[in-house]
Amino acid sequence: MTKKKQPTPQGDQPIDQTTTQSTQSTQPIPSPDTELLTLKLNDAEQKLSQMTELGKRAVADMENMRRRMDDDRSRMMLFANVELIKGLLPIVDNFRRANSHLPKEIPEQLKGYTDGISQITNQLSLLLEKEGVKKIEAAGKPFDPTFHEAITMAKGPKDTVIEVLEDGYTLSTHVLRPAKVKIGTGE
Repeated sequence: MTKKKQPTPQGDQPIDQTTTQSTQSTQPIPSPDTELLTLKLNDAEQKLSQMTELGKRAVADMENMRRRMDDDRSRMMLFANVELIKGLLPIVDNFRRANSHLPKEIPEQLKGYTDGISQITNQLSLLLEKEGVKKIEAAGKPFDPTFHEAITMAKGPKDTVIEVLEDGYTLSTHVLRPAKVKIGTGE
């Protein structure tokens, strides 16, 4: 590349042609094919971005669904036997009543019978505890309609459980049966 100096239209300063040619060569001349390819590339990048976003959402939805299914499965397992347990509660109550009414002085020939009642009562209580059933502690507590069912009222501290007439039970945070109680009137 040789430098040829040409006079400018004003004739004062010469123009360096190598500079002009190098400036022109760095600017690519857009062709219709290049413009089409650029548009296709931009379109493909946009579609890729959309598909990536959809993929991320689908993965998040799957994880949420899996977590919900695990929670539902756990809840189903916890409450699968609720009706059976509710059916056992009156039986447990009756065995406890029978156990509490046993005489202090028992003839030797009835000792096996009374021991059997005590053992059955204990086994049923242990079975319920193993399944997560808990007795509602109500005596002396403030009346709470979530856990207590007021059957009658008597003299005593106002809105306080003064006697438990029938035990109540919970399974996890679910009330299986509220405790039937006598509450104070405040007199």
